[in-house]
Amino acid sequence: MHIFERKPLSDRLREAGCPGDYVYSPAEGRMIVRMPDGEVLTPGEAADRYNIPVL
Repeated sequence: MHIFERKPLSDRLREAGCPGDYVYSPAEGRMIVRMPDGEVLTPGEAADRYNIPVL
């Protein structure tokens, strides 16, 4: 039996070419993706932008 282990979303974003940083935002109380231009995305928004399935 083969067990599939999915990589963390932060690794998959990086591999897909996402230039943002996957960081914890104390102000928002959650993980966010902070893009180089200052744009802030939720992990789901970043996954959609870089065509990464989250489920």
